Amino acid sequence: MKYVIQSANGTISPGLLMNVIKNISAIGETEEINVVIFGPAVASLLHHSQFKEQLRAVITDKVNIFVCRNAMNMFELKDGDIPDYAKIVPAGVEKIAKLSKEGCAYIAL
Repeated sequence: MKYVIQSANGTISPGLLMNVIKNISAIGETEEINVVIFGPAVASLLHHSQFKEQLRAVITDKVNIFVCRNAMNMFELKDGDIPDYAKIVPAGVEKIAKLSKEGCAYIAL
């Protein structure tokens, strides 16, 4: 099974996202986990070094991290501000829609 996790809330506990990724990773049928970070969560990702490192620690060959360019522009962030393990996409909501259309189960945090 494939999943897409929406992370848009800048005040969400990073631990919640980490736990969801770990729990889904433990499911035997999991093929792919896509985390789409947009809105205020982009600023949270970049301003909390502990969160960036925790996220790096849960990345496997099944986990993809996507960061919304629209949100980056809103917060005046540059490509170099984004962790090297993340891929920048033009619009987070568009990426979620495409992944959902491809059959990913949608999880909103």
